Amino acid sequence: MTPYLSDPVLLIIGTALGFLKYIMIFRLLFEVASVNFYNPLCQAVVKITNPIILPFSIISMRIAKFDIIIILLIIFIFGLEIIFPYLFQSVDFNIMHIFIYAFGLFLKTVLNIYFWLIIIGAIASWFFMYNNHPLFSLVNELCNPLYQPVRNIMPPMSGIDFSPIILLLLIQLTEMLIVRPIFGLINFF
Repeated sequence: MTPYLSDPVLLIIGTALGFLKYIMIFRLLFEVASVNFYNPLCQAVVKITNPIILPFSIISMRIAKFDIIIILLIIFIFGLEIIFPYLFQSVDFNIMHIFIYAFGLFLKTVLNIYFWLIIIGAIASWFFMYNNHPLFSLVNELCNPLYQPVRNIMPPMSGIDFSPIILLLLIQLTEMLIVRPIFGLINFF
């Protein structure tokens, strides 16, 4: 394919895969955090992802609250996103490398999503009039399962809640100590 046509095709398909990737991750996070299904944003995500997930729902694979089918679909989408730009070239692919890299990107993306959700939640807490908005209630429902263990150890002092700051630090440490070594596993395969 000529660059004249391949660049727009890559842009469109890359954008569609990126959108699908984030929608599927939010679907997973909604299920894990047990958010309110009646939230309009949650309903929109479920309506968009149901056509993709329902064919695989025959097989029920869950570990605690984690739906393994959704996780595997997300990793597959990450793999497609990695492979797609090179499909029209003669490049040899190592499936294990792609799987490890896609899994590492999945974990890194989930951590980045939570990083920004915590920042959005902290900023939104300063403005009381917007706390009834469905977006902010969804952010609170996603972040509260993470806040609670930190608040049990270190309750708010003098009306100041330090749990978002501690969680942001823990997210950065998790990325350094867990996600980076996962990318390093590629060297062993």
